[in-house]
Amino acid sequence: HTAPRAPPRRFSARMSSDAGAPWTPPTSAELFASGTVVVKREFLVEPRPPPPLDAATHADAGDAAPISGGGTFGAFNKRAKFAEKSRADKPRERGLCNQLTREGKCAFGDACKYSHDVDAFLKTKPPDLPGTCTFVNKEGGCPYGVRCRYYGTHATGEGRDGATVAESTTTLEPPKTVEKEMNFVDKDVMVRLRKKKYDFSRADTIVKDVLRAMETKKDEQTKAGEESAAKRAKVDEENRTDTGAFTKARVEEKRTIDFKDKLYLAPLTTVGNLPFRRVCKTLGADITCGEMALCTSLLQGLPSEWALLRRHKSEDIFGVQICGGYPDSVTRCCQLLEDTIDVDFIDINMGCPIDSVCQKGYGSMMLEKPKKMETVIRAASAALGKCSLTFKTRMAYTDKSRVAHTFAPKVAEWGAAAMTLHGRTRAQRYRSVADWEYIKLTKESSSVPLIGNGDVYMQKDYYTHLEEHSVDTCMLARGALIKPWLFTEIKERRDWDISSRERFDILKSFASFGLEHWGSDTRGVESTRKYLLEWMSFTYRYTPIGLLDHSYGAAAMTQRPPAFVGRDDLETLMASEASSDWVKISTMLLGPPPEGFAFQPKHKSNAYASESGAALGDMDQG
Repeated sequence: HTAPRAPPRRFSARMSSDAGAPWTPPTSAELFASGTVVVKREFLVEPRPPPPLDAATHADAGDAAPISGGGTFGAFNKRAKFAEKSRADKPRERGLCNQLTREGKCAFGDACKYSHDVDAFLKTKPPDLPGTCTFVNKEGGCPYGVRCRYYGTHATGEGRDGATVAESTTTLEPPKTVEKEMNFVDKDVMVRLRKKKYDFSRADTIVKDVLRAMETKKDEQTKAGEESAAKRAKVDEENRTDTGAFTKARVEEKRTIDFKDKLYLAPLTTVGNLPFRRVCKTLGADITCGEMALCTSLLQGLPSEWALLRRHKSEDIFGVQICGGYPDSVTRCCQLLEDTIDVDFIDINMGCPIDSVCQKGYGSMMLEKPKKMETVIRAASAALGKCSLTFKTRMAYTDKSRVAHTFAPKVAEWGAAAMTLHGRTRAQRYRSVADWEYIKLTKESSSVPLIGNGDVYMQKDYYTHLEEHSVDTCMLARGALIKPWLFTEIKERRDWDISSRERFDILKSFASFGLEHWGSDTRGVESTRKYLLEWMSFTYRYTPIGLLDHSYGAAAMTQRPPAFVGRDDLETLMASEASSDWVKISTMLLGPPPEGFAFQPKHKSNAYASESGAALGDMDQG
């Protein structure tokens, strides 16, 4: 395997002006000074220039690249429109009837808009994958029938004349038992949501009571005198609703979550899916949280948004993260979630830096409106009977001031059970180094457990923040994406020089969990491939410990990995930043991708330190 393509030539000063002169690897001092991981010189290789792009690929890559200043979401919308147009240009194929493959017959008969020709389907179906069907031990058998990519191993399957993909594809072991996922919502609930027939009277009453109470409190601060106070009390008594008691946070009834010293996996957009969370649970994560879901989309009954709330049985402490900026929608959403799903806590995202989110008044924009933040938390907490309410935020919206420490002493009174603080402002996004000194300052005045977040990459980072910055625990985000065994390192208090084979086994686990979650048919295999590749757009940034020049200390989150060769071919392949090499690894797990397949990562999150000390890139994880 050839050397991986690395970032643009950062060390051109070391190269001779003579194009034919040999490349000279940079010294450790030069690597360190440029904000690059200090790798031993014998492993360094010359960075390769990016390959030329054809017009179609260039257009797609350009759409996916972040806009200067962090406006990434608009680019994502452009790419989505491009993909939608591409799908519209392709003729729609009649897929095999789902009901026919699952139940053996279709209620619509000849009127069904899908194909019932099983023989024709089998002739065009891709070859089976090696190994045994993921659902071999599932009661009732595989739900995908002939569409399963392991159909030849079904007890009732006739096989495909032994046709399978190349032997280079790894055999995935089926799970001993297939656990049914949790948090599926009744169709009746979804219908009522879409028709706006769901009963939110309790949530609406709570919001009214909270707003009235806050208005009364404001009046009391501006008006004086016993007479006016008595009059206001009389008015309040006349206007008080019978359900006004709901506005009081029922602390004694709420489920208490002990965050102290627990390893908390952050809610991560796209890459924080259920199979990835299962991987992290096997490696030592204690608390997991689903991907951020928009309140408005949940209230509209969008299936794709509700899918973000799925929970696996192994997630013993599980929360969901919602995003909204208005007390009515957030409170309704909290009532709805507690009524319909099994969840231990609900987290409100008040730190997401994405432009389209902030422009709606959600996410980090809440930092500009502390009164609205208070109203949302008070009302949402009052709507929850057993679930705890937490929220995640940043130091401030702009770089001009820091505000988190001003409301931290009040959040317990508002009804929050814990607060997560990301040590950056919204303006910084994921640039610069997280400010843990400010997190410590906020912790000193916080009325609830404070969870720190930002740049935890090594196990010593975690313990440093616990001991020196006094946080109750740390939320692990990009560090867990790049090296999910970080949970193991922290629990065992060691730096794990993990081998490429051990890392590959972790990817195998993800592939197995993915087939169980997304399905073992072609659509499920390709969904698993898509999310595996999204995750690998982070994992390639890992630099093995055995390659480091330890005289310059451990690697840091903000350091960029140089181009290097690993200790074996697989380690070299895993370090490649070329997406085509990630596809090769996915082929080793899931067989060849469809013809014409090309992958462009959704997230472009470098956030590496530049030579001037600033960090580059953006990331749309809140």
